Amino acid sequence: MTLEVELYRAGADVPERRLPLPKLLKAVLASELRGVGAEPVFMLSFESVPGPEFYPGPPRLSYRDRHFGHVTVIVQVEDHVVYRHPHSVNGLLGPVLAEVAKSIDPDEQSWTFRIDSPVFEDSPGLRMPPEVRGSMDVDVARSSRLSFGVRPAREPEVPTFDAAASGLPAELGHHPVSVLLSPDVKRLLERDLPLSEHVEEGGFLFGKVYRRPEAPDHHVVLVEHVLPAEHSGASLMHFTFTGDSFRTMRRVLAERHPDDQLVGWYHTHLFAPKGPFGLSETDVALHRATFRRPWQIAGLINIHDNRRHLRCYAGSETSMRVCPLWSRDDDSEQYRRAPSALGHQ
Repeated sequence: MTLEVELYRAGADVPERRLPLPKLLKAVLASELRGVGAEPVFMLSFESVPGPEFYPGPPRLSYRDRHFGHVTVIVQVEDHVVYRHPHSVNGLLGPVLAEVAKSIDPDEQSWTFRIDSPVFEDSPGLRMPPEVRGSMDVDVARSSRLSFGVRPAREPEVPTFDAAASGLPAELGHHPVSVLLSPDVKRLLERDLPLSEHVEEGGFLFGKVYRRPEAPDHHVVLVEHVLPAEHSGASLMHFTFTGDSFRTMRRVLAERHPDDQLVGWYHTHLFAPKGPFGLSETDVALHRATFRRPWQIAGLINIHDNRRHLRCYAGSETSMRVCPLWSRDDDSEQYRRAPSALGHQ
């Protein structure tokens, strides 16, 4: 059975055009399929996770089955998988459908589309976050008129880093944040930490932070402990912390690691890293809203074909940059500069 995409003018009940989905996918993936001689076979796995509301165009396109808003596209040529990557449906089909819509009527600025397929079944790769109860929003600007006060917490003092005593070279370069992984953390993130291949996973990173004496606004972050998040929501394309996740984190930090700080977080992407592609816009928004100290890091673990690829990021209000990674083994006191990313296969 060949799936078709129905393209509608906004508000219309009858499709303006019906297009074979394989033909559209060939156009979308033309660069990836260049030089492939045999006919590609497309396999699609839709996820019951809402996608973007629309593709901005022009013209603007809205996907009618937005509840199933993400899809993993696998392309097989003969016996080889030549492409595997998750997409939002709007992001995947929007550009090519916009061109079709413009060819039909360049003056029509709003279209919708749907995929004519059997009824979607709920995806097993979905974990909904627990229902939040007893929460409230607090307007800090109005705190003087509330029955309680709100004021910023005092920032903990950051000690100076002693490069010689740490086993690191004195010159770390001009990176705002350098990341040191203890041997236990290196093993966990690269290999031993159980991680799903069906939904994104994530959690918290504990350790210590130091400022560099030659550049006080530059920091060294030592990651010593990993805590998988509880009470989180997840899917193939999405990971969510909840208030309960942070309550559990704070309790564990106070009870088990009272000398450490929350130095950041980590989560997984269930596809191979491609070029500079790293944190998504959603990841960056979460980091900037929740992990606001300039030295707090975001660890990203790409999982693909039983391989893991680890990068760490830190940033400001305007950018997120890859941090240099340093690690050492149990039998070594010297940290070694890792490649741009650590990996295990």
